[in-house]
Formats: sequence, structure tokens, C-alpha cells
Amino acid sequence: MLYDIIIRLLSAAGLTIIINANGITTASVVVSICVFLFMEISIIVNTKLSYRLLTLIPFVITVIYISLEALSNLPVYIFAILIMAGFTGISLHLYERMMIYNKQLHRTRDDSIELEEALKNKNRALLLEQDQQVHLATLAERNRIARDIHDNVGHLLSRAILLLGAISTVNTDEKIAPQLKMLSDTLDESMEKMRSSVHDLHDDSIDLEKNITDILNELKGFTVNTELDLDEVLPTELKLTIIGILKEATTNIVKHSNGNSVAVILHKNNSFCTLSITDNGTLTADQKANISNEGYDGIGLTNIKNRAKSLGGEAYFYINDGFTVFARLPFNNKRG
Repeated sequence: MLYDIIIRLLSAAGLTIIINANGITTASVVVSICVFLFMEISIIVNTKLSYRLLTLIPFVITVIYISLEALSNLPVYIFAILIMAGFTGISLHLYERMMIYNKQLHRTRDDSIELEEALKNKNRALLLEQDQQVHLATLAERNRIARDIHDNVGHLLSRAILLLGAISTVNTDEKIAPQLKMLSDTLDESMEKMRSSVHDLHDDSIDLEKNITDILNELKGFTVNTELDLDEVLPTELKLTIIGILKEATTNIVKHSNGNSVAVILHKNNSFCTLSITDNGTLTADQKANISNEGYDGIGLTNIKNRAKSLGGEAYFYINDGFTVFARLPFNNKRG
């Protein structure tokens, strides 16, 4: 914009000099002001045709004025006006081209930034996918190790305990009885520690997110919306209870719901979490009455209540808008 203003100021100054070449008069001042105003006002118009017409008008006014004034050396002045018009036209054209190239440069830079950001997002997604694959591979390996320990080491320890029990039964030497008892206790402790280790390996391999995804994939023909808090590690019993309740609720929806959408919400607090599964299906008056009176036809809803209760939690069923299974499950296992 600054270059455009400078070009027009130079052109207006040149035309003003030509207009006042024969002396400064009231008419020449008025014409000079008109030339200046037309030249600068043309900057603020938006259309290219109006822009060029307003730029051309000051030169036409100047030619008409000096022709009416019958200045001496009129051809020289007209020639000078034409030179200034050519200079102005070429300068403005070059300025327009420069602005076009500048816009293209900015557009290219913006596109480059967008592409770079898209590439970063894809890289992040790829890294997350790789991390997930590593996580799944780790879980699978933990399962394999737990299974191998259980099948091989556990079998050998069990056989050793049985053999030692048989030896202790037929032993008549009181001197070695304490040693046999000590050996039996050691084997029992080893078996208990092995079971605990296998249990921990297996529990760590429970991928809650994957299990939830697999269960929800059974809802064919339903639009599924989820809001899941899965940032922190949950206790194993809580994981298994969430999976069990969700499985029961999903099976119930597939069998009985006439709706087309399901919402699953899992929220965590400091000491408990809540699980909500809602579908937009409709219920008959008899079904609503049975649910309100806890007269369930099947064992699915009963199982949900029992699963929540086994963890020290509670489960409720709501029938206001569609059907909702709501469970409140504590982190610490407090069975009643």
C-alpha cells in the first residue's frame, strides 16, 4: 500500500507542476486539488475497473486543462503527461504483480505450514499406533509367560508337593520329620508365590480399552458414543467388573433394544468410578413395571447387580429416556 501511495503522489506532483506551469491561478489550484483527490481516492476502491478509471481521470483532466489554457509548447506538455501516464501505469502494474506474487508466497507458506502440521499429526498417530502395537505385544508375551509358568513350573511344583506328602505319610523316622515339614512348607510357599506372580502377570495383561472396544463392536446397527477415562491403571477386580457389566448390558441391548444409538460413559473419581450404558430404545408398560419392581425376566440385569455388589458397589436401572444401566464401583474391594 505504501508503494502505491508514493507512486500516486509522484504522479500527482508531476501533473500539478504541469497544470501550474503558466502561473498559479485559482483555476490551476482547483484543478490541481481535483487531480490530487482523484489520484488518491482511487486507492480505496475495490474493483479493478474503477481503480484504473479513477487513475486515468487526473491525466485526462490535466490534458483538457492545458488544452483550454492554450499553453505554449503544448505538445511538449502533452508528451510529458503521456510519459508520466506510462510511468504510473507501468509502476502500478508492477506493484499489482508484486502483490499477487506476495499473496501467492503467503498462500504457499500457509499451505506449507498446514502440510507440516498434518505431517506432524500423522507422525503422532503413527507413534501412538506403534506404542499400542508394542503394548499389545507386551501383553501377549506376559500372557504366554504366565501360561508357561503355570503349565510347566506349576505342574512340577504340584507333583513335588504330592510326592513329598506321600513320603511324609509313609515316613517312620522321627528325626527327618521336621526336615520334611520344612521342605513341605517351602514348597507350599513357592507354589503360593508362583501363583501370585502368574496372577499379577495375567492381571497386568488385561487391556481394558481393547476389551471395551471389542464388546462395543458387537453393537451392529447402533451409533455408539463413548466418553471413557482410561488414563490411569485400574485395579484388576475393577477392570473385570467393568468388562462383565458392559458385556451383560451390551448383550441385553442386542437382544431387546429397538433403538439405534448407545452411549457409554466411564468416569473416575478419587475412590470410585461410575459406568453408564444408555440406549434409546422404548420399553412397554409391563417392562417398565417389572424393572421398577425388580421383577426381571432374564438373568442379565440380576448379574449386573451381583457383579457390582461383589465389588462393594451398586447398580441401578433407569427407564426415563430409553434404558440406562448405571453402576457405581469403588476402587477398593469391600465386599458386603
